[in-house]
Amino acid sequence: MKKILFNGLGNRGWIGGIYYIKNIIFSCLQNKEITSKYELVLFIDEKHADIFEPFRGQIIIRVFGKEGKLKLAWAQAKQVWFGGVKYCYALELNKTGKFFKNKGIFWIPDFQHKNLPEFFSKEELERKDANFLEMVMSDRPMVLSSFDAKNDLERFYPEHKCPVEVVHFVSYIEPEIKKITPKLEKNVAEKFGLHRNYIYIPNQFWQHKNHIVMVKAIQLLLESGKLTDYDFVFTGNLEDYRNPEYINRLKGIMESETVKNNIKLLGFVGREEQLSIMKNARFIVQPSLCEGWGTVLEDAKVLDKSVLLSDIPVHREQKNEKCILFDPHRPEELADLIVRLAGRREGEWQEDVTVGIANMYREASEYSKALQRVFR
Repeated sequence: MKKILFNGLGNRGWIGGIYYIKNIIFSCLQNKEITSKYELVLFIDEKHADIFEPFRGQIIIRVFGKEGKLKLAWAQAKQVWFGGVKYCYALELNKTGKFFKNKGIFWIPDFQHKNLPEFFSKEELERKDANFLEMVMSDRPMVLSSFDAKNDLERFYPEHKCPVEVVHFVSYIEPEIKKITPKLEKNVAEKFGLHRNYIYIPNQFWQHKNHIVMVKAIQLLLESGKLTDYDFVFTGNLEDYRNPEYINRLKGIMESETVKNNIKLLGFVGREEQLSIMKNARFIVQPSLCEGWGTVLEDAKVLDKSVLLSDIPVHREQKNEKCILFDPHRPEELADLIVRLAGRREGEWQEDVTVGIANMYREASEYSKALQRVFR
């Protein structure tokens, strides 16, 4: 049987890339056409191997420790050339990956560097553009996570040669949800001091995630005496190496006398802790200026949460009936919506995780049809 190789070793510094591979594998496993034709093989480092534990017995998992680059390259070469691999999914075009280009399926998460070039250094822009050009001018399949990203590809690289397939994904978080017991929820609340109603903003503090509109909205609320009994909970490290001045602007508001007692900066938290925090939030705010297909929103959909969502094209494509759109440049509008959602009566919440999980399986199966076309 032919194999599809998923190499998670190239994403060690980007947890979003690891979860993307997990979610795509989950969709593949919902498709009998794919699983009857292919074995799925995963290369992953020991630090992240537990993320894929639910797939053990369904896919081949090879775990690597502290092997050097040459040993890893040789392991990949043996698998690709002598192990029956037909496709290398989300192939990294590094020095090793270029040897397997003729078996590659490329994935571009988004075109942020084209849409928001001011958030990147000149060197990063040049490096990304060179990498993207090599992929889009290839005749190998290109997977994009949204039709919005496909529109960007056509706009920014009109001469591209790669055949394109849009493959949405879901967040496969059922195993983590099953671990969110009342005891875990109590421990998380005590660990982080979450004893009041709170609103959750889960993103990392990169500038394109647009926390500035959220903290300005919080400032407006608290200065007008609204929601003073609420906390606003942020996870992720308060840093962006590309834009330290932006982080200083955020800190200036978050540490001000009016705001600081209502903001909780939790830093990086474990996955189960993060989902427990999300589950028990009154609602989620996702103010991003650019996304490919946001995992935060997919997490929230499985947990059946309400989300205040920035009005950008990909979010219009991705949203469900529990999402309310707002202008990501208008903190006044966001503040008004926060008050409106916070003011809902208890009976108006009606969250049902079982419905979210059922939708997750249904959508993963539906999205797998596009993967089936990729693996033709």
